[in-house]
Order: sequence, then C-alpha cells, then structure tokens
Amino acid sequence: MNIKRYTVKEDWKGYSVTLEVDLDVLTEDRATLINEFWTSSEDRLAECDGNVQHAAIRLFGQAMICIMLEQGQAYFGPDSAGVGRYWSKDVWALEGWGGSGPEGEENNVYGWCGIRCIGADVSVPSFDELELVEVANG
Repeated sequence: MNIKRYTVKEDWKGYSVTLEVDLDVLTEDRATLINEFWTSSEDRLAECDGNVQHAAIRLFGQAMICIMLEQGQAYFGPDSAGVGRYWSKDVWALEGWGGSGPEGEENNVYGWCGIRCIGADVSVPSFDELELVEVANG
C-alpha cells in the first residue's frame, strides 16, 4: 500500500483536516476524473503545480471542512478512526466522489476516491466572537 497523510488547512480561521490517502487507489487517472467532475478544474490544477492528485486531495479537504461547518463543528485526531470514517462517508456520498466502493473491497476504508479523514479541527464561531453593527439605510 502507498499510504500518505496530508493536512488541508485554512489559516485565517484555523480550520484543518488531516487526510489519509491510498495513492494506489487515488491514481492520476482517478484524480483526474474527480478534479474534472467540477468546473474550474484547470484553475485547481494550476494552483497545485499540475499535480492532479494534490488537487483532488485538496478538493476533498475543502468538501470535508464545508460539511463540518454545515453540521456544526468537528474536533478529533487519528485515534478516533470511527469518527473519521463517519465524516469521510459524508464526502464519499457526494456526487463526484464515487461512494464507499463495493462491499468487501479493501478500498471501502478509503472510499472509491482513496481518501479518508483521520483528524479535524473545524469549529464555527462562538457567540462571543460575533459583533453586531447597525448599518445605515440607503
């Protein structure tokens, strides 16, 4: 197995997810299918210096962070494998990610895309962090 770990992060708000990737599953061909499923694939590819696997991994991280924010927040580490699998399935279920793969196959741990989330630090703003400002009409 060719397993690597990556962190996808957003520095301003401090969101981050740690992803484990089976590069034997996320081949360049499969990463290309994933990247080209959505518009702006060339922009993502350029942003990743032409590495389509990195573009797909980063795109998975973006989808993971968005889902976590939408559902509230998530904080867990690699020791919480079940939690990571729960969150990963949410991305695998999205159109373009190929699902979890056929039952009984080894890649159902990493999904059809070969990527799973193993750690997260994503939190929504607390009430105390928000400010109310009256805006003038007109």
